Amino acid sequence: MLLSLFTLPLVSNPAFAGVESTLKLPVRAELLVLDGKAAKDLDLSRGKPIQLTKKRHQVVFELKETLGSGNNVEQFTSRPFVISFHPLDGHHYTIEAPRLLNRRQADAINRDPGSKITVVNEKQEEVAYEIATLPSRGIQIGRNYAADVRKFNMTDNEAAFPELAGAQVAESTHGFARAQQDTSIYSGAETNTPEENVMAERMLKYWFTEADSATRKSFLEWAASLK
Repeated sequence: MLLSLFTLPLVSNPAFAGVESTLKLPVRAELLVLDGKAAKDLDLSRGKPIQLTKKRHQVVFELKETLGSGNNVEQFTSRPFVISFHPLDGHHYTIEAPRLLNRRQADAINRDPGSKITVVNEKQEEVAYEIATLPSRGIQIGRNYAADVRKFNMTDNEAAFPELAGAQVAESTHGFARAQQDTSIYSGAETNTPEENVMAERMLKYWFTEADSATRKSFLEWAASLK
């Protein structure tokens, strides 16, 4: 069942304050992208829980399974699934997916992952999350999942994470100066669709609130100079 992030209050338990939260993927899952970064570029140990911060997280993964038995065996790779959720301090989360035994079950999870995949805490209680399928076009060898996720994050899908759409953060600067936009996504602003303009506005508001007062002032002066 698909749960809204607004169905449960995000209130931390004082008993867990300062304690690290973690996330464990299904045993047969392959992590593709975590918070906008390709898994291959992250220093993560396969099979070990992922350490989480207090902020909202976005996980993109696919399931790999051997279907059938005996001489009637096939290797199955699911479509890429996107899960977004906001962890609480000190809790340990698991993305649970059923064992797939045949093509019928595999097709069912591709068709409706929200009815098969859940996110639970250490008490096996289902928590608030959003789930979607990353759009695909045919067979894509050497697919750039991180780029596709950035484009997905420009949409109004509930699992989208607009703060990560095309922004690559530099470590030594602050506010708007940290956002290096991906020109393959943001070029041609004059031909943007209404939906893309709405997303651009949301991103501007996000980076403005993230900036310090000096950066905000500099940005407003720059914006005024464009009139």
